[in-house]
Amino acid sequence: MHTAALSGAPIIKHRRLAAAIVLAAFACLPPASHATDDSRVIAIGVLGHDQGPASDHHEHGIDLNLEVQFAPLDFWGTPRPHLGATLNFIGDTSVAYAGLTFPVYRHKNWLLDGFISAVAHDGPLHKDREGCRRDSDCGYGVRVMPRFGLELGYRLNDKSAISVFYDHMSHYWIIDAENEGLEHTGLRYLFSF
Repeated sequence: MHTAALSGAPIIKHRRLAAAIVLAAFACLPPASHATDDSRVIAIGVLGHDQGPASDHHEHGIDLNLEVQFAPLDFWGTPRPHLGATLNFIGDTSVAYAGLTFPVYRHKNWLLDGFISAVAHDGPLHKDREGCRRDSDCGYGVRVMPRFGLELGYRLNDKSAISVFYDHMSHYWIIDAENEGLEHTGLRYLFSF
């Protein structure tokens, strides 16, 4: 556990930095124009590290999320292949992932996407067995595991949107090993080109 993150001051600095990034993204919104079905999407996000309904809060920080979604595939649900990374800058787990994003719901300016991917991480595979049993402070058990999540967005114009984002990576019920799991929750800006 990082004692600096517990003191409060670094967390406030990270929140201010996150707010400044979000405001800068809004200030740089492009003019409205038409995005084709074959468009690609770039997503930039500011995410709370190890924050979500199943989080144990053993890791900390404000993470940077970068993602590219490619043109939709021509099969069930027209998913977009995606590549991305969520970077932690205080020494906790960073991840890189590849998978598919499915459009779940579209209505007027609202959008809801679901996604599934494989994720590779740089976190510890194993930790103290007693700490894992007692405090649920475990290693990840494996280097690559499944990742899934949801994104609820509001389209600002034909090319850009803002969203609330949630992801969860875990191999629970799939692989018999330590399973720390990791969640991110935050805001993203999406730009079609």
